[in-house]
Amino acid sequence: MNLRILILASLFFSCLSLPAQDTLKTFIFGHSLINHELQVNPTPSQETSVPHWFHFLAEEAGYNYAVSGQYGFLPQHANLPPIANWGFDFVSPAWDSDNEPFAAADFDNILITPGNFIQWQGPAVPYFNDSLSPLDYTNRVFNWVNQEEDSLTLYIYENWPDMAPFLANGFPPTPSEWTAYNNDLQGGFHDWFLEYHDSLMLAHPNHCVRMIPVGPVISDLLMTSPFNQIAIDSLYEDDAPHGRATKYFLAALVTYMAMYEEQAPLTYQPPAIIDSTVRNNYQQAVTFIWNELQAFNDGNGKSRVFCSGIASSIEGEIDTRIQVYPNPVHHLLHVQSVETVAYLEVLDLQGRVLIQANELTVYLADLPTGMYLLKIHLGSGEIFSEKILKK
Repeated sequence: MNLRILILASLFFSCLSLPAQDTLKTFIFGHSLINHELQVNPTPSQETSVPHWFHFLAEEAGYNYAVSGQYGFLPQHANLPPIANWGFDFVSPAWDSDNEPFAAADFDNILITPGNFIQWQGPAVPYFNDSLSPLDYTNRVFNWVNQEEDSLTLYIYENWPDMAPFLANGFPPTPSEWTAYNNDLQGGFHDWFLEYHDSLMLAHPNHCVRMIPVGPVISDLLMTSPFNQIAIDSLYEDDAPHGRATKYFLAALVTYMAMYEEQAPLTYQPPAIIDSTVRNNYQQAVTFIWNELQAFNDGNGKSRVFCSGIASSIEGEIDTRIQVYPNPVHHLLHVQSVETVAYLEVLDLQGRVLIQANELTVYLADLPTGMYLLKIHLGSGEIFSEKILKK
């Protein structure tokens, strides 16, 4: 056997012995704001679902993804064990609930979402004609899945509110109704989810309980140019509001980046069913969403999204001797320090220095919306860093 044949044979058997690509496995306790099958505007496949788009993003990045899920609201989801009753044309199923127990699926995480019409009272208040609350039912689910698989990450999918209460004459909303809707989404509706998330983290201190702020992040994106030019009925098809393909694609981008804790692949090319504004500005949308997720922290600066603490992992973070405000910032960023500051630097997340200043006030109005890194160089030689969100 000559040398070339030996080399080829060696490569062949080496490839056979390579371990299989690990698969991210998710079980979803969801409803139609994650997987919308009964569309007013039918699509060729499951384009109005988060798992559909998640699959193609993962595939582009070289990852394997499998998902199973069931329909229902929190009281129905707490009727355990669950049943895997979702199926997709392109996405691999993660679990055969008819023939194996939940624990045998070896899930990496679960994703759960409440109804989008219950936020008129707190998450700890019992449902009407019920003795249990959304929190009670969610804790039942969390306790059960943690008994089945102790190493799960527990994700809350923050959806978007029912639009019908904001509409005087039906769908689509007028500009003023659209503004009121988004104000509630970013206000009282979001506050409900923050309370919900805080309570669940306290109830499960030994597990990673994180929230994926799908609704608020997409709302922020749609308030910025050029995405604020997208017609509302290109995003939603009714006042529930069920989304069209573009809405679920954006929701999948948020979910993908939260779970993989990295930017979605910039090489992905959204197909024609996605609104042209998103297609033509895909990389801008990815960067915007990634920055928003990195900035979504609790009052102690700990990420609400990432289990790895990616948003607060910078060495030499700001200590009590230094104050930086406001953050988020629109125009002027101020630094106060009891130590002498030699100079300041503002960098992008690729490490490029964009601004260097010798004063303690930095003008940021000319920078695009997004996440930046502020480095404070003290006269003593110490360097402190803080992430800044430019609005």
